[in-house]
Amino acid sequence: MYQNKKGIQWYFGMKAHVVVDNRVKIVHSVAATAANARDGKVIDDVLHGKETRECSHTAYKGQRDAIVRAAPHAQDFTHHSGNRASVLT
Repeated sequence: MYQNKKGIQWYFGMKAHVVVDNRVKIVHSVAATAANARDGKVIDDVLHGKETRECSHTAYKGQRDAIVRAAPHAQDFTHHSGNRASVLT
């Protein structure tokens, strides 16, 4: 375990990376990393390659190449940060 600082707040512990099959609602992969580890490091460990959709939060938005390598047939539904200049859907 490790500590990580985001802004002025300190976080201690670990992060869980969980992959769920959205059709049957069953967890098929779980990986745990230290709190200071980058989220993109676990993509190869949690994706099995047969995914058809990939939905993740903004921490993975710069990891498109790694996601394509790990799951080449998956559509990308990664959440992107909004701003004042873009229209939200």
